This record gives sequence, C-alpha cells and structure tokens, in this order.
Amino acid sequence: MVIGCAGSGKTTLAQALAVRLGARHIERDALGDDESPDFATQVAAAVDAAGSRWVFDGAPYNAEMVVYPHADTVVALDYPRWVVQRRVLTRSARLWLTRRAEGAHTSTDPPWRWWAPHHPVGWTARTHAARHAEIAELFARPELAHAHRLRFTSPRQAAVWLVSLSR
Repeated sequence: MVIGCAGSGKTTLAQALAVRLGARHIERDALGDDESPDFATQVAAAVDAAGSRWVFDGAPYNAEMVVYPHADTVVALDYPRWVVQRRVLTRSARLWLTRRAEGAHTSTDPPWRWWAPHHPVGWTARTHAARHAEIAELFARPELAHAHRLRFTSPRQAAVWLVSLSR
C-alpha cells in the first residue's frame, strides 16, 4: 500500500512497484468517491480480483478493514510541502496545456482555478499538514502491526528503495 498527500507521487511509485513485483496496481482514486455507500464493496472487489499480489495506491478511507489485513507493507511518501506542491503544480500545468487527463487525474482547469477547494493544487495546499500527521497515526494503528512500514521523506529515498527490490 502506498500512501501520501495529493501530488506526492503515489500513483507513479505504485505503478513502478507493481511492475517490479509482478503485482496488480489498484488505484484508489479510480474506484470512485470514498464517501459512496458502496465504496468498500468496490475496494473489496478490486482486491479480490487482484489475487494475492497487489499494490494499493492511496489511503483506503472508508475501506480500511478491507485493505489493512491484507497489506504486508505500507509505504508512506511523507515529502516536504514544497516537493509535493511543485509536483502537483507541474502535473496541473501539463494537464492544462495538453488538455488530456492522466488516469484518475482529470482536472484540466486553467491556472486561475487551481486554488479552488476541489482542485489538486488547492487540495494539496490545504491538506499537506494533516496528511503528515495522519501518516504517524496510521503507522501506530494495531490493524497494521503485522505490516512492514516505510516512511520516505524524499523522492530519492523512494527511488533508491524501489531499485533495491529484487524482481
């Protein structure tokens, strides 16, 4: 399971990790609204369809008990705010300029709308500190006591770890 705030590179790392491990990538954002009554059912179906080897990309809000018991490793991308803000700004500019969505990242809004509450730039600015605290709380949860927990504070740490994994 790969967690982190918006713009931290969860999807990029999870996709690379899935390829490296020969596992299925499950993108949390592609499963829909976590406030939806059937979200946990959608997550359960995705995990079940993936079999025993999967990489879950994103925090499974409202479906924790579906994912946590099966997660053997939790990777937290806990980067400084400037790193994730730069990443989300770069992605937003690319989406706006190309007018093409990338997976679950669909906002092609112009720059003057980026600070709106729903846009990833605004969302990241408002939630970065909360996600940092959330990672510490998550690592202390008894439901994940069995899991190996890794916290990376720079993209370089994550990249070095990924390369170190045997295929």
